[in-house]
Amino acid sequence: MRVRHSQKNHFSCYNISMFVETYIIRQLAAFADFGTLTRVGEELGITQPTISRAMQKLEAELGVTLFDRTKNRITLNENGLFAAEYAKKIMALQDEMISKTQERAGLHKSFAVGSVAIMPAVCAVDSAKKIYGGIQARYEINDNESHLIRGLTDDVYQMIILLHPFDDSLFASQKYFSEKLSVMLPKNHPLAGRKSIALKELAGETFAVYNEVGFWEKVKREKIPNAKFIKFLPHEDADPITAITQASDMPSFISDRTTAFTLPENRVAVPLSDKEMSVTFYAVFKKENAGLWQELLEEMKRKE
Repeated sequence: MRVRHSQKNHFSCYNISMFVETYIIRQLAAFADFGTLTRVGEELGITQPTISRAMQKLEAELGVTLFDRTKNRITLNENGLFAAEYAKKIMALQDEMISKTQERAGLHKSFAVGSVAIMPAVCAVDSAKKIYGGIQARYEINDNESHLIRGLTDDVYQMIILLHPFDDSLFASQKYFSEKLSVMLPKNHPLAGRKSIALKELAGETFAVYNEVGFWEKVKREKIPNAKFIKFLPHEDADPITAITQASDMPSFISDRTTAFTLPENRVAVPLSDKEMSVTFYAVFKKENAGLWQELLEEMKRKE
């Protein structure tokens, strides 16, 4: 004779006959911490009668008396103290579940990247925001490598961008992407017809440049004799460099990684031949945090 097992028996670990609702468990844990219905009500924003009914319901569910009651006071008895310890554990696990799940989805992660150049920093932050919805992400530009490594060591940054690999017992690195700079010149400029230009050939020019571009600025200042640089802050609504290059003959620079900028009709972009104007960036991070940023690192690999 075949014995049929009911679905209820098959899933008996889920279909338990008694279920204590979370709000009741939270109130019991709060009572153990605060000791009176008044304090619990103040902390949780509910009335004393509501708490009393919840505790009576819990006792009925458990079939055990949890409180000693007098005319003017209610206290936990030994059974109540025992149950309250479990209530605290349950609430702690629930809070951990919520926090860890949200963290995995990026809701509570924060991401700060320190970089020797502006473009890889902006791209890394944009990728982090795209992958981890709600993340707080920022970047800082600094061409002092020692400063960046110290910041990564001290968790000021979760990642740094350098011009070379950096791997040891604490850190790991991976190639990010390469970038090349060209100079934007008016079409009537004497060098506009060239296939490439060395920085020293731009001596004496006045350039419109973005503020905080990293190591590029130092290289340009050192290799372009008597050059002047007028700095502008990037702006989402109206890019100042776009306006300047459309309305004047002032040279500027453009990256081959730039996608939001359209070369004005009155301009040509001539590649710069100096080796410093063609570089490869590397993302550096703590080995212990590689798993935390795995999705971001995989996205960054695709930008090579």
